[in-house]
Amino acid sequence: MPVRDGAQKPETGLAVRMDDALHGLCQPLTVLQCRLAMGELIGGHDAMRTAIAEALVECTRVNLAVSLMREMLQHELQIDRDMQERMR
Repeated sequence: MPVRDGAQKPETGLAVRMDDALHGLCQPLTVLQCRLAMGELIGGHDAMRTAIAEALVECTRVNLAVSLMREMLQHELQIDRDMQERMR
């Protein structure tokens, strides 16, 4: 990933933060996939229960990351609305 310039336009700042947040989704999604695949390979009820329990933890991580991205977008949208309102 390229080194980021400290002086960025506000929209670039959002894009960089969104890129970081999306990149952060990759790890829990990969772990989720691996846990389910391992449970399937090992077989048996206990292995599947463990895989499902661990996968649910990763789902929580994904949901938190998505929530963070939504908050970032909502914050930026509110700033845009406030700026537009001041210009009127």
